Amino acid sequence: MDLRRFGVAVFAIFIFALLWNGLVHMVLLKEASLALEGVARPAAERNMALGLLLTAGVAILFVYSYVSFVRTPGVKRALGHGVFFAFLAGLFVDLNQFLLYPIPGSLAAAWFLFGFIEFCIYGVLVSWLYPVAAGAVAVGRP
Repeated sequence: MDLRRFGVAVFAIFIFALLWNGLVHMVLLKEASLALEGVARPAAERNMALGLLLTAGVAILFVYSYVSFVRTPGVKRALGHGVFFAFLAGLFVDLNQFLLYPIPGSLAAAWFLFGFIEFCIYGVLVSWLYPVAAGAVAVGRP
């Protein structure tokens, strides 16, 4: 694994994630998110360091899984990887939040749509910043 390219890809996805989620949650869905006021932790009580750590963790996992499992070079495969992550996150986060909390289905659907777009962009970024060679060998395997 090329640690320099890995670090660059992780950093780019991390920065993009912060900007994208700021735009989505603080601008585009700000009004819709008012539905959460009764159940969400107040902004003053949220742990910013943990939020940044979680974002970095997702970026690391996305790039690591891409480097480990994508064998065919190109944007198409990278988008496929992004779609996989989008559905995984959508099931674990968006649908689960809808089932657990009294939020509108339209808000959960918007979260899913914006997350889907976000992970597809991650795929494009990682394919550009860490292109895989055709038939690449998985990390840790001979």
